[in-house]
Amino acid sequence: MQASLFSGELRRELARTEHGGATRRHRRKLERPVSTRRPMHLVLSSRHARGGWNLKKHDRAVRDALRDMARRFGVRIYDFANVGSHLHLLLRSRRREAFQGFLRSFAGIVARRVTGARRGRPAGPFFTGLAWSRVVGWGRDYMSVRHYVFRNQIEGALGAGIRRALEQGPRPTRRGRSRRADRPPRPAS
Repeated sequence: MQASLFSGELRRELARTEHGGATRRHRRKLERPVSTRRPMHLVLSSRHARGGWNLKKHDRAVRDALRDMARRFGVRIYDFANVGSHLHLLLRSRRREAFQGFLRSFAGIVARRVTGARRGRPAGPFFTGLAWSRVVGWGRDYMSVRHYVFRNQIEGALGAGIRRALEQGPRPTRRGRSRRADRPPRPAS
């Protein structure tokens, strides 16, 4: 058997596919993995997106910025979900520099439009931490991410309770059984 050229830890670092968010927090910074041949799942989240700064309230501005920046940098958007507190994108870029430019300008424009920040009137950081991204493989991995983004679209449109009900089914009653659809609930006595 041929010996590996790289150590186990270095080999894992070279093969990593995700970056940002809570991944590698408080550790040495590494370059974000970007694939020009495979799609990427990108999540921009904000703890400040409440009340007037909720991303759902600015859905039109977010979609316009997404369309404009994708066209400007040549990024293909496969799927998008605005959940209110975070954004999910499934995209593909042909060049690393195009992806970096898209990420920087899209996040900046969305933050400015949501907070109303202007020159001389800053609002502070809007997005929480680094944007999380992961390189997605074609096939089963791609379809599972599309399904995940779809579930987030449902959550953004109808609320977290609807998504939970669709994923987990009916909630059990106090006796540990779920209510049957053919039997109405008993009246309280």
